[in-house]
Amino acid sequence: MIIHADDFGITLEQSKDILACSAACGGEGALSSTSAMVTSPAFVESATFAKPFVDAGCIKMGLHLNLVEGQALSSAHDAPLLVAPDGRFRLGFAKMLALSLSGECEALTCQVRHEARAQIRRFLEAFPELVGRLRVDSHQHFHMIPAVFDGLLAAVADEGCTLEYLRVPAEPLGPYLKVPTIRRVVPPVNVVKNVLLNQLWKQVAAKYPADLPAPATFYGLALSGRMQHAADEAFLAGVSEAAQRDGREVELLFHPGGMPSVADCPDPDLKGFCAFYLSPDRAAEAEALRSLPRILP
Repeated sequence: MIIHADDFGITLEQSKDILACSAACGGEGALSSTSAMVTSPAFVESATFAKPFVDAGCIKMGLHLNLVEGQALSSAHDAPLLVAPDGRFRLGFAKMLALSLSGECEALTCQVRHEARAQIRRFLEAFPELVGRLRVDSHQHFHMIPAVFDGLLAAVADEGCTLEYLRVPAEPLGPYLKVPTIRRVVPPVNVVKNVLLNQLWKQVAAKYPADLPAPATFYGLALSGRMQHAADEAFLAGVSEAAQRDGREVELLFHPGGMPSVADCPDPDLKGFCAFYLSPDRAAEAEALRSLPRILP
């Protein structure tokens, strides 16, 4: 299983808190993989802290492509559909999906390609050895939007990278539904997101790189932000059995990196994002990661 945390690099302390969930990095817990938000001003400092662990193979590090929160690396001149005049990203998931389905699709793909190239370059400045084994996912799973998927893959090729891993958040609901205590805490809105992302995957699946292994089976959307409930023996046993039956890797996504205040968030004006970072569920997910070694099959 890939035990993963998104959002590495927003602040140095938050990044240290994430790595503290990995026994291999000197902490306590099952975390084996993370991905970095390179648009954060604290990314370079956070990457410097993580690099010895990445170099030693203690943890996998990937790019957490961000097209929605905080400052972009592109200017509004270069990517006007993506970036507002103040330099911040301007589109939520629904608006970006609508643009992807409109006459602006080609322009959107080009602008995503431009921004993704900038983020890949910044990531590789910190981790140059990963150019031949790049791991990629995205903030809020934006890369499942067809125009974003196309722009991202084009950017990876432009920068001469070889993909090692590309997240496919097409999540099975069965293992959640089979455990009554978990089934009761899955928010209905997350079921809707699950259905949408599964449908979007069907639209882009033919473009999934043929030289990559079959995508890992992903879990972390139905309980997004509340994955402490996934630290359940019955759930993990079901996930493990399905993985063995299908012969595929599994990715479990957690978000253990919280913030102490709104001012520390990437975009204090995005209240929903800030509420997520400040939620006590961040600490609960970190505790779940610490407990996983005792209950994993």
